[in-house]
Amino acid sequence: MTALMMNWILAVCTGFKVAAYLSDITGAFDRVFRDYMLAKLYNAGIGTKFLNFLASYLKPRKAVVVVEGIESDETEIADQVFQGTVLGPPLWNTFFADVVRPASSSGGRPSIFADDLNVFQEFDRTVPNEECQQVMMDCRAKVHRWGKVNRVVFDADKEDIIVLHPLQGEGEPFKLLGCLVDCKLIMQNAVDKMLTQIRPKVKAILRTRAFYAEKDLIAQFKTHIWGLMECHNGGIFHASTTVLEKLDAVHYKFLRDIGIHPNEAFLNFNFGPPNLRRNIEILGLLHKRVLGLNHPMFQSLLPFVSDVPGVHDQNGHSRQLYNHLPEVHFQLVLFCRSIFAMTYVYNRLPQEVIDCKTVSSFQSSVTKIIRKASDKR
Repeated sequence: MTALMMNWILAVCTGFKVAAYLSDITGAFDRVFRDYMLAKLYNAGIGTKFLNFLASYLKPRKAVVVVEGIESDETEIADQVFQGTVLGPPLWNTFFADVVRPASSSGGRPSIFADDLNVFQEFDRTVPNEECQQVMMDCRAKVHRWGKVNRVVFDADKEDIIVLHPLQGEGEPFKLLGCLVDCKLIMQNAVDKMLTQIRPKVKAILRTRAFYAEKDLIAQFKTHIWGLMECHNGGIFHASTTVLEKLDAVHYKFLRDIGIHPNEAFLNFNFGPPNLRRNIEILGLLHKRVLGLNHPMFQSLLPFVSDVPGVHDQNGHSRQLYNHLPEVHFQLVLFCRSIFAMTYVYNRLPQEVIDCKTVSSFQSSVTKIIRKASDKR
């Protein structure tokens, strides 16, 4: 999610718009034709002995559903990879892998996660949306032909073709790995959806004030709320202050309700404000890229300055990251709110912090610097 959002923002800020074909497969894991599955495993290089095992493993089975000791009628399950099993994910990935050929044949970049196939393609910002959408419709037609051959059904009612751009975006908000993305990348819908989950839980925690000390209430907030507030940080990080302040307000209202000052909560309970935690999380992402531990896509999005021809290292530590600013001629405000702008902070951190061998130790070192500054206040 984070890598895709960074790709879109970089495209928009360098003069492009992004058109997308978003697909949905009906009952994906339950529609894997056994003979085709075995043929694809053979083509993938699976040896005869293990292929024979998989041929037996994928044979039709009899199954029942048991609820409180009562069994349903027996039913046959066949032509599927058996969800919930260890072999299910790799078998599905093998079966689905060759969809990238039709998906990329029109020039788009497929993004696959489990049974989600989304195809994104950049167009010059001056190209009419109708032309962009037509290219993606051609892509959809090719993917549907693949589905027909492989006996996979794409649900036309749940598919969409959209255009992503802050000014020219067109289409309904869509879910990407759980994050609700609007076509103008404002991310208001994503934050509002998060708040509908967060606010009732905070209210429930506050109802227990009479029975718990402040530290226990904060511990409950960390356990039940932080995961909901931060799971989409990579997707919403670039949102405007006005949008993100709605999330931050939940944090500050909680502290007011339990009678603790934000600075005291940070210093005494390690309960940092959301904007600080977002920044530290993104710095951790940048350090993960420096350590070479994340997806290879981040290496092209965030190359080292030393690897970019014609760009010289700035004064600072030895692992300076390039942020693409010289290429940005559009939507500068959006770019300055994005993860790319956080390279300015990362590139100015002390060398001893950059030398941390793990992301957790790096984030701890950054937090110590901030705590020391807060303590002096």
